[in-house]
Amino acid sequence: MKNILHTKPLTYITLIILFALPFFVDDPKSIYEGFIEIQISPSLLISDYLRIGGLGGSLMNLAIVILINVLLIRLLKLKLNGPIFAGLLTIAGFAFFGKNVINALPIYLGIYLNSRFQKVEFKSLIIVLLLSTGIGPIVSYMVFGSGYDYLLSIPLGIVIGILVGFMLPILSVHMIRFHKGYNLYNIGFTMGLVSLFFSAIFRNVLKLDLFGFDSSTSEDYHLFLYILILIGSILTIILALVSKKDAFKDYPIILKSSGRLVSDYMRETSKETTMLNVGIMGLISLLFITVLEIKINGPVFSGILTVMGFAAFGKHPKNSIPVMLGATIWFLYVRYSTGTVGVGLQIGVLFVTAIAPVAGRHGFLVGILAGFTHVMFTPLTYPFQGGFDLYNNGFAAGFVAAIMIPLFDFIRKDKIVEDTL
Repeated sequence: MKNILHTKPLTYITLIILFALPFFVDDPKSIYEGFIEIQISPSLLISDYLRIGGLGGSLMNLAIVILINVLLIRLLKLKLNGPIFAGLLTIAGFAFFGKNVINALPIYLGIYLNSRFQKVEFKSLIIVLLLSTGIGPIVSYMVFGSGYDYLLSIPLGIVIGILVGFMLPILSVHMIRFHKGYNLYNIGFTMGLVSLFFSAIFRNVLKLDLFGFDSSTSEDYHLFLYILILIGSILTIILALVSKKDAFKDYPIILKSSGRLVSDYMRETSKETTMLNVGIMGLISLLFITVLEIKINGPVFSGILTVMGFAAFGKHPKNSIPVMLGATIWFLYVRYSTGTVGVGLQIGVLFVTAIAPVAGRHGFLVGILAGFTHVMFTPLTYPFQGGFDLYNNGFAAGFVAAIMIPLFDFIRKDKIVEDTL
């Protein structure tokens, strides 16, 4: 069992489980039909694949998109690190919430063409690629939601997807300077700006309706998914400790990190210590949704897996809990004053951890203020980007970090050594 986290069989076992899981919860016919419904969904934010395709169809979508990306990583001969792990778990989460096989491939092709145009290795763009399908709905909407004949909508969707994929590596490098690395979802911020551009064209030039789709969610599978995350989190911690008994020894290194991009915990500590953090962040996420009585649907499940993924790439309890508490304060205020809380605010309690590095830099109280500010700000960015950017919290986080970091750096009057971004 020693060094089990470093073995290839663990990857194969995980893939086998992912493909077997749908057949434990659904029959083959329902799985197939649900999977097809997911592929032809316009997939705009917020599209809950659990409602659209059921649990079996959603799990099959998850298995296939993960397989495609794992095979690509193997083909490029890349080793697992913090950013790649974060990308894979984010893909896994959003496979329940807007990402599918069809809307991913044109964007991947665009990124590949970018690498050829720049004459750089394709593998050097792997992080952008793994996170790029957060703008996948722009492909799905054009093909399946625009109302155009398929003879027009399919080539348009493919061309737009390729164009967006080509743009992302160029723009993301510049966008990180805007928030100085304090928004962990930098690609989400980049995609928000790209979505803003295309949303303006779609609404004003093409006169398309971006907000006429059903955004209801399904909480029918709450218990199953809750138990799945609970077991997964505990198992991750156990495997880490079995593989390395003193895995907790280096954990303070992670806790002392601000989390600012780029914080690769696998490189800074070890896979085992990083997996401890992943499991712990999974349990913390479950604790928050349990206390707040949030039921798991596709978007909430996506939020939990994204938190766990970025536990290898910038998030840890010390910088995440303050911003989550800030979001919780606004959550409770809204629930007390209105009697109900929308899914956007529910997932905001989890996705607010995009700005965890703000708390890592400026401490607990500033982190609470940042989290509170973030969840108030996030609903304002959604209409601008038209629902194409699944990482809407990342879009909002870019602005929040860009405002708060300069202000509090000025108040502290001490200068942080800026990395080359």
